[in-house]
Amino acid sequence: MFNRIVIQDLPKQVLRELEALAGLHDRSIEAEARQALRAWVEQPPAASNRNTRRSAIAARLNRVLVQENAVRQGGKLTPSHIAEAIGETRGEDVEDWFLGEKEPGFLHLCAIARLLGVDAGWLKHGDGTPYPGEWKRLPQNPYAAVNWLLNWDDGESVTSAQVAALHLVRAIKATGGLYIVKASDRGHFKAYSTPVHVSEEIGAGGEASLAALFVTLELLYRRYVACDGRFAVHAYLMHAEDIALLTQGETHPASLLKESDRSMWWEDIWDAKQVPKHSYWDGWQSLHHRIEGVIAARSDLNELRAKIRQGAITMPPG
Repeated sequence: MFNRIVIQDLPKQVLRELEALAGLHDRSIEAEARQALRAWVEQPPAASNRNTRRSAIAARLNRVLVQENAVRQGGKLTPSHIAEAIGETRGEDVEDWFLGEKEPGFLHLCAIARLLGVDAGWLKHGDGTPYPGEWKRLPQNPYAAVNWLLNWDDGESVTSAQVAALHLVRAIKATGGLYIVKASDRGHFKAYSTPVHVSEEIGAGGEASLAALFVTLELLYRRYVACDGRFAVHAYLMHAEDIALLTQGETHPASLLKESDRSMWWEDIWDAKQVPKHSYWDGWQSLHHRIEGVIAARSDLNELRAKIRQGAITMPPG
């Protein structure tokens, strides 16, 4: 009879969170795994259903707290911090929620979801994912595209939130898919997949989308980054593994925005002076020249570009 097991093909995200929990509890990863298995199999049969729900909620609460603390600037959040933030008069009950000893009410879970920027349905019931992304087709009109990029649109959960930073991600592959991550002034993140491919592997529809994107990025840069400096835009070249995590919604988007993946491609791709100085990917310069030819054939984009460069653009219409 064996007294050990070997678990193969454990997802990297599970291992990452197990490691974080081990650090939180000052245990080795192996000890944390033993504790998790022991807690799962040693439940009294009569109380298993009730304990299973409490344990599942506690696991989700601890999971998002670990992920939040991994990307949080400044001090770490604790259950007592969360208790104060959601209006509780003491921390003991909230600590019991995280320990799986008590079950929080749905209103409490919704409040925590709003605080941590996770999906309330997932936190309450385990439905979906904690950080669900969305599919977004950027408007072809650069005014409307910039207007969307600058606004936080997360329904009723954070209606007063504002976009504090944009993260523009190009996949490191021939098709060069474009992904957008918005960061709010409340520290929440939302990821969007788009049908745009920043590459030469496109047809006429893709050319039109990229022509609009070039002018959109120039408008964004000249009006909101170079002009007033209040708005941060960062770009990345991201590997397929991290793109998959970004779109699956199981991982905090901020944890995937790595400094080592940073790139200036979003500022340079539309700038004829900068394009010859760089080679961010194969076909970089030829893509620029191709799309510039498309823009040159469109009077609407040329007129808008002239206004942008003359400083005649104030605010994109809503």
